[in-house]
Amino acid sequence: MKILMLERLRFVTQVFAVLALVGASMSLRAEDNWVRSFTESADGTRIAYYVSGEANEGDVPLFILSGGPGSDHRYMRVGGSFDVLAKSRMVVSFDQRGTSQSGTARSSPRLIHWAQDVEAVRAAVGAPKIDILGHSFGGIFGMAYAETYSQHIRSMIFVNSTGPSIAATKSILADVFPDRIGEWQQIRKNLPSRFSASEMRVFTEMEFVNADIGEIYIRSIDNFTYNIEVNNELRKDMAVLDFTETLKAAAFPVLIVHGRYDPVIAPSVSWGLHQIIPGSRLEIIEGTGHLPFAEKPREFVDIIDGFLKNID
Repeated sequence: MKILMLERLRFVTQVFAVLALVGASMSLRAEDNWVRSFTESADGTRIAYYVSGEANEGDVPLFILSGGPGSDHRYMRVGGSFDVLAKSRMVVSFDQRGTSQSGTARSSPRLIHWAQDVEAVRAAVGAPKIDILGHSFGGIFGMAYAETYSQHIRSMIFVNSTGPSIAATKSILADVFPDRIGEWQQIRKNLPSRFSASEMRVFTEMEFVNADIGEIYIRSIDNFTYNIEVNNELRKDMAVLDFTETLKAAAFPVLIVHGRYDPVIAPSVSWGLHQIIPGSRLEIIEGTGHLPFAEKPREFVDIIDGFLKNID
């Protein structure tokens, strides 16, 4: 009888855990609290941007730079972290050129264009200063912005970011998933120029420590679209760039966050950033992989919110 009761209790606990995850996923999909607008970048490319939350006079908005390159920006809303942050500040995200609602790049993509896109959105929302949060590729994207527009940066946050160069960016996917990396490499090689998130399930599963949360995440982004051509073109540009000196000269507060078990970009990359950037703060989030804002949203929000409130 006691064993039967324990089994029932374990089952009920598992059901409630799944329901909680599903509830978080469903609330995350609601995008009515993000208002879409359009602006033009320096070369005339249309950029779609999204604003949630409000800013009082003098407040500094948080700009979210998504990864990829060529990713649908909505993947960063999974877990609801930025919806929570938007309750106390304005949060701005946007579609990278060549993705989702933004226009196709008018010339061969270069990282400087991505920096100009951020600047166009900053001007459109009328913010003299911005806080920047870059995830994965969004980190080097933020570095490119800092190199040209540092006067508009109040602070910068790197989340599971690339290093200052491709050479300084280490992936351990093949070491952690030797049994699956070949399958992903074959899939990537045959992807069409634009594809849905469902076609990269093999890769996405490797981004998570908690498989249950990973499954909820995969279902949440199933119809999101990506642009592999943008990814391939920008990688060529990034191969010859190095922002080490830009980071050494950073005159604004910097927070570096990384998931302890990220195989896509090894935590040692963030450790390297921490050594380069004077006065930077490093936070490692235990039990999470490449997407800590989706896998451990409460802990992620506490870290980001605490950092931003400290400099408010």
